[in-house]
Amino acid sequence: DTLGPGHRNVASTYSCMASVLNAQGNYDRAMELYEKCLAIQLDTLGPGHPSVATTCRNMASVRRAQGQYDQAMALHEKCLAIRLDTLDPGHPDVATTYNNMA
Repeated sequence: DTLGPGHRNVASTYSCMASVLNAQGNYDRAMELYEKCLAIQLDTLGPGHPSVATTCRNMASVRRAQGQYDQAMALHEKCLAIRLDTLDPGHPDVATTYNNMA
């Protein structure tokens, strides 16, 4: 309770936990935690923050593993939009996002 449930460090913890669950194949629970993480990030950082792009990328990875390719692509597109707004088009993170979309 020191930080409160809406603190961005709590979002980071949700993301770390979701990453482990994703690796274990527990995709539904991973998505639940990524969604909690994203909600906190949107509230505390705003929709155009690079951390939001990273969470979208991570969520896309889960959707891809579940075979939900349309949802994965939509999340990659959100990630790309943020990357293009915040980074130079030649930045390696932009290239990585295009690669993930391919």
